Amino acid sequence: MALYAVDKPLHLTSHDAVEEARRLLGTRRVGHTGTLDPLATGLLLLVSDESTKLVPFLSGEDKEYIAWVSFGATTPTLDAEGPVSEEAPVRFDRKDLESLLPSFLRLKEQVPPLYSAIKVGGKRAYEAAREGKPLELGPRPVKYLEVELLALDPEPIPHSIAPSAKGWRLAEKGGRKVELPKPLGPYPTAVIRLVVGPGTYVRAFARDLGERLKTKAFLSGLVRTRIGKVGLERAVRLSELSPDKAIPETDVLPFPVVELSHTEARRVLEGVPLPIPALGYVALVDSRRRLLAIAEGDGFKLKIRRVFVKEA
Repeated sequence: MALYAVDKPLHLTSHDAVEEARRLLGTRRVGHTGTLDPLATGLLLLVSDESTKLVPFLSGEDKEYIAWVSFGATTPTLDAEGPVSEEAPVRFDRKDLESLLPSFLRLKEQVPPLYSAIKVGGKRAYEAAREGKPLELGPRPVKYLEVELLALDPEPIPHSIAPSAKGWRLAEKGGRKVELPKPLGPYPTAVIRLVVGPGTYVRAFARDLGERLKTKAFLSGLVRTRIGKVGLERAVRLSELSPDKAIPETDVLPFPVVELSHTEARRVLEGVPLPIPALGYVALVDSRRRLLAIAEGDGFKLKIRRVFVKEA
């Protein structure tokens, strides 16, 4: 089993990244745990071979982003793909912006972008939008856990970023340089750190932030810095991906880890529930820290949900 943390480059689709990973890893069984837009960079978690079975257990993880939100204009896709479709005056200051950000922490629903992969009646929203027949999308559940202003610049600036005890931040020295799409103009730009739940579109955040500030806004840059327990600092360049760059499954799974004896491991492979008083999902490993199975506890025993090996 193998999971890989990859730093997706700008302009590459997540599908393109998977295709390149298939070539580099020598296997067709490669997938990812959550897509990243072509104009975004940063962390993409790849799974290969037997690890593809882990995707259902990883797709609901919280994610951290650093977003560049430009004000005074918008685009059909709400990002830097362009062209600019509408402009509006900008009449707010840093204090206005900071006072509005906490309101997103109370937001429970949000309308997704018209250019999204959401299906309505069997048709993708982005396909309908490109055909000039945009779908009417209703609000969807969202979760904003943290929203923090890092900078307010006169135009999009490709800052360097670095991890800290309180999430990723702009780096004063060194750090990882973020590559931004080609700017659509010298629009005032906020750099904002976000931690969001599944189903939250950062492009929709940019749109709605502009509306609350009585102007227009779009996402002029985005880097994903964390997925669950895995940070961008663990990612390798896609071109440097190889089988020896795998990270342990237990470093990624958001569950407690229970190490089993050889006898317990054999029972797991037979599908026998274990009398271990755990609650919720747990990852079961052997003495070599090899992932054997994922089980779910009711407080009294563990019921096996997915087995990943054939022999103890």
